[in-house]
Amino acid sequence: MAYKKGDKIVIKNKPKQDNKINKYEEILKDLSLILSSSKYQEVDKLECANMLLPTLENWFIEDEFKPIKYAKNKLIPLLSDCIEKTTDKYMPDFFEIYKNLYIFCARRDLECFIDYMEWDMPKKVLAPRRNVLKPYVDALQKIAFDSKIEYLIVSLPPNFGKSYILNNFTAWSYGIDINNSNLRISYSYDLVAGFSRTIKSLVSSPKFADVFNQYKLYGGKCFDVDQLDNWHIKNSIAPKSHIIRTREGSTTGERANFAIIFDDLCKGAEEANNITAHEKNYNSWTTEWWNRKANNNVKYIFVGTLWCPEDILNRVKNDREQLSPFVDTDIPYTQITEDGSTILIRTPMLDENGKTTCPEIYSQANAEFIQKTTDPILFSAVYQQDPKAPTGREFADELLLHYNQLPLHEDGTPAYSNGSYAVLDPARKGKDNVAMPIHKHGDDDFYYMVDCIFQQKPMTDLYDLIVDKIIEHTIVELVIENNTDTSLKSLIDMKLKEKNYFLCNIREKYNTANKEQRIKDSRGIVKSRIKFKEKTSYLPNSDYGRYMKNLSYYSFDYPNLHDDAPDASSMMASEIILNKTISKPIPIDRREYGI
Repeated sequence: MAYKKGDKIVIKNKPKQDNKINKYEEILKDLSLILSSSKYQEVDKLECANMLLPTLENWFIEDEFKPIKYAKNKLIPLLSDCIEKTTDKYMPDFFEIYKNLYIFCARRDLECFIDYMEWDMPKKVLAPRRNVLKPYVDALQKIAFDSKIEYLIVSLPPNFGKSYILNNFTAWSYGIDINNSNLRISYSYDLVAGFSRTIKSLVSSPKFADVFNQYKLYGGKCFDVDQLDNWHIKNSIAPKSHIIRTREGSTTGERANFAIIFDDLCKGAEEANNITAHEKNYNSWTTEWWNRKANNNVKYIFVGTLWCPEDILNRVKNDREQLSPFVDTDIPYTQITEDGSTILIRTPMLDENGKTTCPEIYSQANAEFIQKTTDPILFSAVYQQDPKAPTGREFADELLLHYNQLPLHEDGTPAYSNGSYAVLDPARKGKDNVAMPIHKHGDDDFYYMVDCIFQQKPMTDLYDLIVDKIIEHTIVELVIENNTDTSLKSLIDMKLKEKNYFLCNIREKYNTANKEQRIKDSRGIVKSRIKFKEKTSYLPNSDYGRYMKNLSYYSFDYPNLHDDAPDASSMMASEIILNKTISKPIPIDRREYGI
């Protein structure tokens, strides 16, 4: 207990310690009681305040995190209160202790680190935008120390300070461990080079050395390799401390042991609807960038502004969601996967009540003006972080109907047909896909796409697979688009009879109408009567996944390399769903009737 003896403040340690309360925490609690009390003189309080940091330093030797948390949450607010209440005589002394508490906390707390690095800046970034940036800062804090978190995906509107926070995070990582190494990738060399200069400047600054005392040895000259693309901190055992590349640059042979950071991989509005550019980014990620890790503890950080559903930010989010679903948290605009491996932050410019989330950057009037004058699809993605299908992509996944499971009656029995319905669109050219979507007809009159064939193979290689799918799903109605091969129906019929399957009625359809016009004419039925599986229930590289990608990427406004999936779904709509002349077949075994 703390008590006053003459003019001295004495801290008397208790003989027994609660297992849950560290001895240093007990001392700090006693000091805090004196500092918050009105019974003590200012000189006595100052003496207590001067004991805070030595106590914290001793505690830090035993535990790197608890004293930081205690100082940040309890002591910094307490010292702020002391500064407000003290006289001019003692204010500078209390303020110096207050500042030193920030320096102490900055060792392991990113928010305090940024606050201290901004201490004397006339125009700060974090402080005026803390309400929107704190979830982002806290997520970076977690990913730095929580081994369970592997991915952080952050999308914010332009100018929120995304890259600024990342620069501070990267510099801070070299204070946490001088041996850390990071790889930063962006679309522009000027952009990523600017990041590199900023991080070097932070690491070389006197303030950085205030927080991480070992850097005082360098006197601001921290690098023995000082190239912009690859620099190395003295005495680090990492081959390179920091590596920058553009998305077009080669990362072969490069390795990062702490974080691989992707910051603004899309150029902006000029690439918003450029599916080829988005696909190239994603393919580089899956084939090259992912492998630039030096160990399995490397963190992957994706930060930027969303431009469309095919933006790599959204693609990686969908990939992570397939492994483990996202769930909401108490933190605004923040989700985490059930397995705790991925944090997702999507902060809009306007909240659910239409109020600006960051008045520092977008005033209410300015935000409303942007909403009125921006294309709705771009506004939804870029400013609201809620990507919608671009113009012309009317089969985008967000616009289709989906199902998690086939419908059931209240008693649990199937509420859909015993038999299935399918169409077959053979490949016409070498790079076309053979497309065969298969559907169940629900009692609710929706058609549920349960399976498909979607492969770039010659028809001769797929005959047996087509027959197997017919039998597996009890297909009772199959429509074949037959513009070239008049023997296909006969061949499939023969193979089915060889396997004693007699339930499938096969029809051939010869199309003369323009294909794009057929797709346009049937799009309403595809979107209103066919239900597709949720993304999380199929693999992207499966036949089903590739079918859905081909369908959802089809655009009426842009050239399409392939239209096999939309053509097949349109044929399903026109030849089966809308064909009123065909009664709903009931599966029978012809052998029972001697036929």
